[in-house]
Amino acid sequence: MANEPANQLVVEGARDALKSYNLTLPMGSLSIGVDNIHHDVFLSPKFVQVARDYLFDLIRQNTSGTYLSGIEFRNAKPVDSTSFRKLLTELLQSSLGKAKQQKNIEIDLLFRLALLKFLTAELVNQFGNVILDVKEYIRKRGEYFERSQQAHVIKARLSEMQSARRDVLRIIGQVVAQIFSDIEDNVIVKARRALFGEELPYYELLKNRLVFLDGGKDDYYFLEHYVLLGNYSRDPDRLEAMDALFQDFLREAGIRVAPDSAPVKGAEEYRTLFGEAERMRGEIASLEEQRESLRKRLEKGDGLFNKFLSSAADPAEVKASLTDVENRLRHFQKSLEDLGPRLDRAKKQAEFVQKDYEGKLGDYLNEPENARRLFDATNAIDSERPARAKHLAQLVSRLEQHEMMPHVLASYEIRPIACDYCPPVHLQQLRKALVSKEEAKRVEEILKQVPAKRLTMKPLEELSKRIRRYSREETQAAVLRFAIDFLRLRRDLRDAEHLAACMERINLVTAEKIRDLSRLNNRLYECLLKEEVKSEHDQVVSHVIIKADVRGSTKMTQDLLARGLSPASHFSLNLHEPVKKLLDRYSAKKVFIEGDAIILAIFETEATQGDARPVAKACALAKQMLNVCNSYNDGTSTTHLPPLELGIGLAFQGSAPTYWIDGDARIMISKALNLSDRLSGCAKLAKRMLAGQKTHFSVFQFLTALEGASAEELDEFLVRFNMNGIELNDEGFQKLSEEISLEKLVTKLDMPWAKQDVALYYGEVPMGESVELLVVREGLARELLPDGKIGKPSDHHYYEVCTSPVIYDLAAALKRTHALGLETTRA
Repeated sequence: MANEPANQLVVEGARDALKSYNLTLPMGSLSIGVDNIHHDVFLSPKFVQVARDYLFDLIRQNTSGTYLSGIEFRNAKPVDSTSFRKLLTELLQSSLGKAKQQKNIEIDLLFRLALLKFLTAELVNQFGNVILDVKEYIRKRGEYFERSQQAHVIKARLSEMQSARRDVLRIIGQVVAQIFSDIEDNVIVKARRALFGEELPYYELLKNRLVFLDGGKDDYYFLEHYVLLGNYSRDPDRLEAMDALFQDFLREAGIRVAPDSAPVKGAEEYRTLFGEAERMRGEIASLEEQRESLRKRLEKGDGLFNKFLSSAADPAEVKASLTDVENRLRHFQKSLEDLGPRLDRAKKQAEFVQKDYEGKLGDYLNEPENARRLFDATNAIDSERPARAKHLAQLVSRLEQHEMMPHVLASYEIRPIACDYCPPVHLQQLRKALVSKEEAKRVEEILKQVPAKRLTMKPLEELSKRIRRYSREETQAAVLRFAIDFLRLRRDLRDAEHLAACMERINLVTAEKIRDLSRLNNRLYECLLKEEVKSEHDQVVSHVIIKADVRGSTKMTQDLLARGLSPASHFSLNLHEPVKKLLDRYSAKKVFIEGDAIILAIFETEATQGDARPVAKACALAKQMLNVCNSYNDGTSTTHLPPLELGIGLAFQGSAPTYWIDGDARIMISKALNLSDRLSGCAKLAKRMLAGQKTHFSVFQFLTALEGASAEELDEFLVRFNMNGIELNDEGFQKLSEEISLEKLVTKLDMPWAKQDVALYYGEVPMGESVELLVVREGLARELLPDGKIGKPSDHHYYEVCTSPVIYDLAAALKRTHALGLETTRA
């Protein structure tokens, strides 16, 4: 399906085996569109229009100073990069959410490919629209203006701009590619890791920038980022010739790829059949010679002179021999004719084997690190240095034998001067001027034609001398650099070709009729912004209740009243109002707020199933609510106001709540309401038992029931402790594990009764352009003995959303080690 890291080759003196690279994007699980060929994708209309406007304005802005100065464009406006970047970010997040909802990463890959196809095609379209706008500008000025000198100047500039299309598209394309890369690195990669866990290799391939080049190739871009190679058939260093040189080098270095057994048998059969066919052709040639000889003898034997010669052969015997030869000849010709189809099939099989072999060998040239493993003696261990130095010397010798070395060195030497000399000199011509005296004379003639630039041949002559004076060490360093750059270029060209092939499999649906037909047949993939997701009856499919209960609110109210202070304003300013400011960020709605309790809800609807993540957002919101209390409590030592202590319960229900109407008010009815009330509770017995205990956790459960009680009965016997803690119900934890990727860690930590193994689950919640870390502890309710002591653990599970900074520091450290390649257990 994708990368083939298992394919490794060991070369002489190499500690690290060579690795192959043949990454492909999986699309096998995606539905084929209504044409039975392509995948139907419909992109957000709002994004499409904003992208078109952005690209048009960007091209206009970048060409106005050089080619289009003095031209007034219709509806000209500043380039709005912010809106384009914002909508692209939202669309990529929507794509990721839909893939998570369907539990299929291929959907996200499909949308990414569709966006690439749209943007790369639109670059060309908007360049054409800018040209058309300039022509329209000239036409609207009237016939008299069209014949004016100013119009001729504009037309000349327009012609220059069309000639420079490749340069313009390269500049604009790389701006778009950079925006893509920034969004991926700063926003999307965090969200993807939070939702899917481990990072997938496909997204590095999707960051390939060559797809934004006109035709996928550009000498200026190659010069700046890779190495400039020849383009013409007579160039010794063209890409195909250089690729053949490296493949030959790998073969002669002793590298072999073991082909599959079936194709090998086919190749062996071809060799056998070919040998048999050659033998038959030899027999046929010999028999044809014998036949001609016998015919001549027979013709001579009929003459009068030969009849009197005693030595003349009997004509009857000659005829008999001729008949025998002709029969044998027909037999071999028939056998050769019958062998033809088998030989053709075997030949095709052998050609396939050879092509497959070259392809597999080429896969090792798609991994740039292989250049270091083969040629970099500087960074090798002592035992590998001789072999690598030998390989590098062999590569240098091979480049010199094929007269490629001067061209390779010239490609690097012209980098500092290319921007000064090109134009008027063609980039390939400038490079050849350092190698060929004839080309240098042509360049000199070109420079004489543009005296205004004041360019001389002196810098070129100095660089040409420098190339001839390269020391052996400098040459080897340059060749090592070239090997790495060439392998990078080969890999990225291969990836760009693969992306282009994948994009060809996508049909960007624009006609409403096709869109309706494809959707009707469940063939359409729609990548829309949240605001564009339509649902006539957007039904709630699940919800989470967040219940925050203030501990000791009655005593706190009495204390404030006794001091002449207002309890209402105290709760409002220090708890209710700060919490209200958090609701929009977490898509939470207020259900009920009173003095000592806050009840909130987060709903998941049919339209938001892909990115609602209600439980994850509820956990993050509950943490922030505790942070509000902690921030207030930090200042109570100076204000002498009573501290706030909360217990928060999170209850998920996989169905919609019901309502009844009381006047203008809607009253919610939900099992999650009752459950959240219990989860937020704290028994006085448990509070007394755990008073003064040092631990990093705030939620515990104790059982006083007998064995054999049902789950519902057990809940009646639970003694809960929840002091500045957050408890999540079982269904809520299962939903959370579906919403985000959770990693499991088991480690020894201090508990109120002893130090023991604790199971922690950690993951990240995508929130806009950032992510928030979550850690959930899985606990077991412990028995409460008759004497009030804590007994052994039961099999009753409960879940706490952790809030201790120590626990989060531990989880953050684990994420860093996981990023370095250490494995943890998947939840």
